[in-house]
Amino acid sequence: MINFRSVFEFLFKSFDIAWDTKLIEKLEHDGVRFLMVIKRHWIYGILHSWRVLFVLVIAFINAYLLFFDANNTVVGSIIGIFLLLNVFYWTFVICWYLLRFYKIQWSEPHIEDIHTCIKKSKESDVIFSKFFNQTIFLLLILTFITIFSTFTAISSLLVWGATGFWVGAVNVILLIAQVGLFYSYLLVMINQEMDFKIIQPWQIIFYNQRWVLWDSQNMNANKIKTMNTKYPGILGSFFNYWDILILTEWDQKDYGEMKMDYVWSPVKTVKEIQKVLKNDLEAMEREVNIMLKKFKKEIWIENISTPENKEQLRIFLENNDKTIQQLFASWDDETKREIKELYILTQK
Repeated sequence: MINFRSVFEFLFKSFDIAWDTKLIEKLEHDGVRFLMVIKRHWIYGILHSWRVLFVLVIAFINAYLLFFDANNTVVGSIIGIFLLLNVFYWTFVICWYLLRFYKIQWSEPHIEDIHTCIKKSKESDVIFSKFFNQTIFLLLILTFITIFSTFTAISSLLVWGATGFWVGAVNVILLIAQVGLFYSYLLVMINQEMDFKIIQPWQIIFYNQRWVLWDSQNMNANKIKTMNTKYPGILGSFFNYWDILILTEWDQKDYGEMKMDYVWSPVKTVKEIQKVLKNDLEAMEREVNIMLKKFKKEIWIENISTPENKEQLRIFLENNDKTIQQLFASWDDETKREIKELYILTQK
């Protein structure tokens, strides 16, 4: 399959699927030890999947018209089969991508060490590149089917008269609708993957991709006045995702408001954001010490209050990685977050 990602990145310098990875690697080079990367909750892609359902319904109508039309031809039947296979495969590609996105990004944003962030970002780049290449390929096939059907409808006017033409015209209109829905959902997935916020000590970076164009904004921590959270509506309340509104010192003039939308559990997320912005290692250390006391049987060091204990814990984590991962899988989200902070605090 053609690597459409490389083609787009060559043609449009403002389109780079790995931009978040490159930015995090630059922060690592600048000495940043930990940060938060916030992308939209995976429910964002699910809620906008109504487009996929519409495409499936329209594809079945197209196939019916192609298979059972009075002027049906072998070519029409072949096109109908290709159309259904194209749409079904696209649905599979979407499901595969969303499952992988959830596995990598989880639901709740966490503070993570810089090395874990880079690893996750690279994994996310790989799965989105596959999704992007496959979707563009299927979109081109659908576009070709639409163009071919347009010429067929025009030629049918000469062969079978107005009746054949109008059946073909309806087919073309439905195919154009599918192309539009295909394209709009691709934009949704670009927003899912390529829009991100990076919270590092003393600063938040907002990055927004608009198809092949992008814009970014840096917000310094000392300019932030307050962070507000709110449900965006009934669906947000049901699925437990909120919006986080960050207001700066210029908000009295209706400027300086930045929004993070589709964020799971934003009350906890705001708390985590504030810890990163303030570079609050002491708060992380207190929480980790409480966690270590709960699991003193598995991790025999009860605190990281001294350099010696931190070094012992670092060695323990290196030598018992599989054990930690097994325990990690069975613990609740709060403990998982504290484990991530433990890795941060024991970094060299």
